[in-house]
Amino acid sequence: MRRKTKLMPSYLPTLFVDLNTVRTNIQLMAEKCQRNELEFRPHFKTHQSTFIGNLFREAGVAGITVSSPVMAQYFVKQGWDDITIAFPANVNAASVYNELLAKCDLKTLVISTEIVETLDQRLQSPIGLYIEIDPDYGRSGIPASNKTRIVEVIKAIEQAEHCTLAGFYCHAGHTYKCRSAKEITSVSRKALAKLTSLKESFPHIPICYGDTPSCSVLDDFGPYDQLSPGNFVFYDWMQVEIGSCNKEQIAIWMSCPVIEKFSKDGKILIHGGAVHFSKEFVESGQEKIFGKVISDDGQLQGVLASISQEHGIIHCNREYFEQLAVGDTVQVLPVHSCLTANLMGEYRTEDAQTIDHMSAKAF
Repeated sequence: MRRKTKLMPSYLPTLFVDLNTVRTNIQLMAEKCQRNELEFRPHFKTHQSTFIGNLFREAGVAGITVSSPVMAQYFVKQGWDDITIAFPANVNAASVYNELLAKCDLKTLVISTEIVETLDQRLQSPIGLYIEIDPDYGRSGIPASNKTRIVEVIKAIEQAEHCTLAGFYCHAGHTYKCRSAKEITSVSRKALAKLTSLKESFPHIPICYGDTPSCSVLDDFGPYDQLSPGNFVFYDWMQVEIGSCNKEQIAIWMSCPVIEKFSKDGKILIHGGAVHFSKEFVESGQEKIFGKVISDDGQLQGVLASISQEHGIIHCNREYFEQLAVGDTVQVLPVHSCLTANLMGEYRTEDAQTIDHMSAKAF
């Protein structure tokens, strides 16, 4: 599963990517969309990479999803011309929307008539608007059952000169609280039932749906027309805990140098902390997990049990502890690949390629 990385510079934490695993993850999701006659509009917020974006092109993807106007600017420069910003419209970004609309078919999300009306006044060209639907996640969006309010927003879009209705957009983020594929399926089916009722009321309006746990586990997508998951391109340890994937599907890992060994406690100090991994963690029983330590053959050997800004403390089994020496590197599967990739700003491959990430580019 993982490869030896000791030939690479070992004095800094380094983020590695397995491009074969990336290609497999993309292909499996693309095939699932094809089987279900769904448009595949993957979210690029996880990888934020020109190179990896081109792997999606190889899989036949034409329309993509991003999380901010800045990310849309980045990918429109890479030739993507059908982009959804999956974040509620920011009226202060109207000038950026106008710039993007001159270069691509742009869509974003709205929740209220007020935002529709303000956008209409500030935009120079039509923008596609998805009405964000909340499937009981509770983050943002109109509850799927509030059809009165949904109709109000639809009418506001239809009456606007510079807005068109793109569809409904739904992210069932509460699947991230699940801890098994069975639980994911149960939560996802409740969301599916709510959106089936919505589809019955508005049969001609497309529904775009996209959280990685649901999209990874479900085989029947009922009323949905488009899928826009993102994390699946890499997966991570959180997705393993959730039940979305197995560890062999995780496509990235951190290589961190061993700084000190504490024999009495069986602990290892690595250079790899919150500025590299983020402070995201998952809980397993009473244990907080900031990452999972694996050997070169992919076997689990321990956990990244605590982190501060630059420090990481690993708890591992005694045999693995004895095998390691100060100056070696350890391989750690991140808990949240989106955040780790964003913090690291680039990827390395085992053949010494450097793969780009948006956060390392000035444009």
